[in-house]
Amino acid sequence: MSPDATRARRLVEARLGRAPQDALEAAVVLEAWAGVPAQRALETARQLMPRRAAAPLASVAVPTVTRRPPGLLVEGLAFLVSVVAIALWAQPLADSLGGAAVERALRLALPMALALQWGLRARHLGRPSGLAGLARERRALAAGAALLVAGLGALLGEAGVLAALLTVTWTGGAVLIRRGASAFYATAVTAATVALLAGAPGLVAVAGVAALVVAAGAWALRGAAGAVVPGRWSRTLGAALTGAGVGTLLAGDPTVTWTAGSLGALALLPSAAGGLWAGLHLWKLAPALPRALTGVPAIVPSSPRGDVAAARTAGSSRGVTAHSLVRTLAGAAGRLVAVTAAGSLALVAVGGGPAGVLIGFGVVALASLLVGLLDSLGRPAWAGWGVAAGVGAELLVRLASPFPGAALTAGGAVALAVLAPAAIVLLARPARTLATALWIT
Repeated sequence: MSPDATRARRLVEARLGRAPQDALEAAVVLEAWAGVPAQRALETARQLMPRRAAAPLASVAVPTVTRRPPGLLVEGLAFLVSVVAIALWAQPLADSLGGAAVERALRLALPMALALQWGLRARHLGRPSGLAGLARERRALAAGAALLVAGLGALLGEAGVLAALLTVTWTGGAVLIRRGASAFYATAVTAATVALLAGAPGLVAVAGVAALVVAAGAWALRGAAGAVVPGRWSRTLGAALTGAGVGTLLAGDPTVTWTAGSLGALALLPSAAGGLWAGLHLWKLAPALPRALTGVPAIVPSSPRGDVAAARTAGSSRGVTAHSLVRTLAGAAGRLVAVTAAGSLALVAVGGGPAGVLIGFGVVALASLLVGLLDSLGRPAWAGWGVAAGVGAELLVRLASPFPGAALTAGGAVALAVLAPAAIVLLARPARTLATALWIT
């Protein structure tokens, strides 16, 4: 080792209090403490390291504890109440406006609402600044809602007005839930359901709840403050297209009817309930992914001292961690399938719709779970391609659908076939996955 390299090594060891673990760590010390230019620091650091790398050591640091947000279960239950209530709107609206108009409205509203929700989440709601960015634009959002109703009404008549009102209601509900007003949203939707079942004019009742949701959202956003760090417009647009694709999967099968009584409209409920339970279970990945970088297997419970001995007795850090993460995903999928199957069997028993439609909603729900996981792990493009493949398959099968729900099931299955391997690969390499997610955030 040259004299310069020897002096550099002594400097690095003095600053770290130990020998450097790798060349990158040594280069950072040389650049920060000795003022060595970056390229030269990297070259010098490589000379300091032994030719044969030492065996990696498990970290003795205590992993950060990541807990599920306390209000998540309440928000999910409020969402399920809203799903049931809105499903009960189908028959009264069909009686008031005609089944064809309601079908057209729902097939248009689902993709639009999901596109707006995913776009808002990528731009503001899913960012650290949260609602603060929307608070500055609450007047523009209210004006946009009014323009959407007027524009679609002029183009499509009553069906367009209904589609716009449903889109505004569902999108505004997402903002209220993010603000912590999920109980208010569920109550407003339930009140509209009671009015419709009591014989109130369809558009009047839906317009009333939409106006109430917009007003409540504008009022709730007034208190949101803080530094605004919005998401990139490119990612916002990509998320909106992915959301629109998921909505198209749900509404693109012409054999799926939404107005054949309230039981038929409730076909979404089993998969929605299964998706809620599966999503809650996936929160176990939040603490497990950072633990993968500490060298402590994710399957081993954390101890106050970061017990390395317990980690070593559990087996290979890399293998056990990957197995644990994939097993968590499998557990979430199992919960979704179990709840969806049980609820679907109950609906079939009471005449709640064709089995093919219920299976299709379950498959799409499972694919949607993976879409959300891939997006949260920093792979929105993978999620988008999976959804696009599913939409393409659905459009092909709908040309000659052999049974009700065939196109829905085929689209969800193709999306699932594309998304599942991608999710497994990401969880099998947790260190790279976490590093990419942190870089994107």
